[in-house]
Amino acid sequence: MIGGMPPLQWLMTFRCVMEAGSFVGAAKLLNLTPSAISHQMRALEGMLGRPLFLRVKRRVVPTEDALTYSASIGESFARLMTATNRVAAGAGVRRLPIHAAPSFAALWLVPRLGQFLHEHPSIDVAIFAGHEPARLGQDGILIDIQYARPVPEDCVSVPFAQESIVPLASAAFIARHRLKTPADINRVPLIHSLRCVVQWDQWSARYAPSVALNRRGPQFDRAHLALAVAADGLGLALESDLQAHALLDRGELVMPFGPLGIEAVAHRLIYRRADEKNPEIMAFVEWLTRTMDDRWKPASRWPAA
Repeated sequence: MIGGMPPLQWLMTFRCVMEAGSFVGAAKLLNLTPSAISHQMRALEGMLGRPLFLRVKRRVVPTEDALTYSASIGESFARLMTATNRVAAGAGVRRLPIHAAPSFAALWLVPRLGQFLHEHPSIDVAIFAGHEPARLGQDGILIDIQYARPVPEDCVSVPFAQESIVPLASAAFIARHRLKTPADINRVPLIHSLRCVVQWDQWSARYAPSVALNRRGPQFDRAHLALAVAADGLGLALESDLQAHALLDRGELVMPFGPLGIEAVAHRLIYRRADEKNPEIMAFVEWLTRTMDDRWKPASRWPAA
């Protein structure tokens, strides 16, 4: 077993000899003397412990080992060139890694992301979704959009506008079960969104205190799953009007009792105080804050920048 890699120059010279078919031809390609080419090839053969060429007069004939080795080196050089071009093409790209709660990412952020990219064509974003908070400064993430999480002391917090946690169902479900007043919730299956900051017992205590809850109904640990099931007419969900904005806008979900909800500020954007001067972060914070003020506006189709 040899120790380490041959020098890159030897490998480049070897490939030139294979292409030219002679040391003289390779010398012309590399602007070297034939003796310099011969010296490098003997050194490479010595390192490999086997011959790569049979010397026949002024020509060199590659051995089977040389043919195999050359093909492998050619593939490696091609991958190296591709990687080099990819890195060079990315020079000047400003990438912003963002972590977000899964349902917020799917229901609100991604449908509006085209707007941000249109306004900031020089910034590329990378979106990572997960319920557990990001380790800012350790995982490469610069922004974390959290749901009902404490804010670390070394971070700046940007709270979103209030959202209202309200009962939601499809129009067909409401008609089928003749839902008219909060007291009717004891007659229908309730969809439980387990991570929601307001649960059914809290809502009923305020709006239907004398009504026993129907304990039947599916449970979900993601808001977008609970809302999708409600839109399919399988129950009455209790979720955020912020999360459900698009479904409400399209009429796929309706508030059967009107805007009887419990207000909460559950979503917030955080970033490290050490990154306060990062222009990409500041651009995203400004855009999100402004866009959140217009949260009831539907997501737009934005042309490519």
